[in-house]
Amino acid sequence: MKSKTIRVLAASLMVGAVSVLVSCGPTSSVYVGAVDGTLDTRGTSLTMWTGFGADISEQLVGLLTNFNNKYGINVTHETKGGYDNLNKSINLSASTMTYPNICIGYPDHFASYVDSDIQLRLDDFIAADADIPATRTGTAADPLAAEGTFAEAAHVDMNDYYSYYMTENKTLEFDENGNGYVLGLPYNKSTEVMVYNKTFFDNGKVQEAGIVIPETWDDLAVVGPKIITFLTPHFGHMLGADGNNYESAAQISTAGTTLLMNLQTVNATNFIPLGYDSSANFFITGVRQWGGTYTHADKTTRQGFIDFDSAQTRSFLTEMKSLADAKVLGLPASFSGNTTSYCSGLYCNFQSVMNIGSSAGLGHYADGQFTSKNGMISGVTHIPFKSAENKIVISQGTNLAIMKKGSAAEQLASWKAIKYLSTEADGAFCAATGYYPDCKSATASTEYQAFLTTTEDENGNPINDNTANMQKAAVANSTIYDADGSGWIKFVDPGFNGSSTIRTNVGTILNEVLIDGTAIDTVLATHVAALTDYVAK
Repeated sequence: MKSKTIRVLAASLMVGAVSVLVSCGPTSSVYVGAVDGTLDTRGTSLTMWTGFGADISEQLVGLLTNFNNKYGINVTHETKGGYDNLNKSINLSASTMTYPNICIGYPDHFASYVDSDIQLRLDDFIAADADIPATRTGTAADPLAAEGTFAEAAHVDMNDYYSYYMTENKTLEFDENGNGYVLGLPYNKSTEVMVYNKTFFDNGKVQEAGIVIPETWDDLAVVGPKIITFLTPHFGHMLGADGNNYESAAQISTAGTTLLMNLQTVNATNFIPLGYDSSANFFITGVRQWGGTYTHADKTTRQGFIDFDSAQTRSFLTEMKSLADAKVLGLPASFSGNTTSYCSGLYCNFQSVMNIGSSAGLGHYADGQFTSKNGMISGVTHIPFKSAENKIVISQGTNLAIMKKGSAAEQLASWKAIKYLSTEADGAFCAATGYYPDCKSATASTEYQAFLTTTEDENGNPINDNTANMQKAAVANSTIYDADGSGWIKFVDPGFNGSSTIRTNVGTILNEVLIDGTAIDTVLATHVAALTDYVAK
């Protein structure tokens, strides 16, 4: 595996395409109760499909090679070029049973696989894991070797996984008592964080103006106008740390000060204090922060319904409209001249001083792995919240599943593979990719802790206090979301056939309200009408 850390764009923000399979109602796995944990799985071969790009796939293949060498199970990885294509490929292969042994997917993807009866429940694998012997004779490469002792992986501890990542894997299929079956194990996880221009907020002149990092949306309503007032006289110039305007780096040097912000290409039309990358995530999170419900699913039929046509949603949209009208909050399309789908690049060009995006995309706020962007040091903190009693942030990323395929030994080998990836190898995977660990042991692993305590790059040069330090501040068990007493709740809405359709549909609501200026009641009525199949009768 490469030693350098790979940073990932907010791919984990993406949700899969609409399932092409039609729900056929609840099904039951013929494999329930049939798992034999004592089977020898050495020598088995499996297939695994993901939607990862080249960089992430390279890391995964390296880990799977280690898995084969250590446990004698060969897993061939194939990427389908994105999560949507992965979902489509599995759905299209359902009738011919040419799908893989293992795959990753979002909850709404799994919902379609469950309805098509091609995905296995994991409950019996979890129970049978205790029956796997600690050692066997032989080796990983040669089970029949006369000498040598082969060690199986440690038994799984389900309490090791962070509970909020397991919740989404237990809301897809239920028994007669309403208890959720386990359909997957967590894998590549991220959330949303707020990156801020630490150089700006730490400046004495800025602090004298009463400008602080906003904790709540109400704080932004106060701080945002102060930021605009402070910076407006400096638009079109280079702002020095002494609060004066300059026209060149040479002038700044001669004056004996340093660059605070290069505002030469910034003006009143293309500057907004806070940008928000994902309109869909923003809407779904906002509905919850204001105490509303986005969607729900029936445990018996597994049908899903929308709930966002509510007073809480109207209150959320009204307050965000007020912030947008005050020019302190913007979406990608809010910034004059912007043609990208994200605000992170605008932030790096000093067109904002704060931006909300994926924790897996923190590397996009730097020129290189450990290099500051445009001389600016960035920090990371939580997203603003509505109230201390309802601090809500979205949980993102895929989970690992076992498909209904292969012999009993191959299915048990599949269980060992996903257990390995989500526990034993997860720390190394997260250190290399920027994702969050999905369990406590991965967070405490040697590889992940080495990443968190890195002070030099791979060439022995001091880290320039940017990407790595931002990631350190945002990792699981940090002071942002997962520390004891933080009060934050990571949520995932239930997955069901059609949930990706709903997400795509609501992704334009904030644009219509904040940018187009369409009346809130009109916008909601239009979207409810378009989603009439998901309105509870």
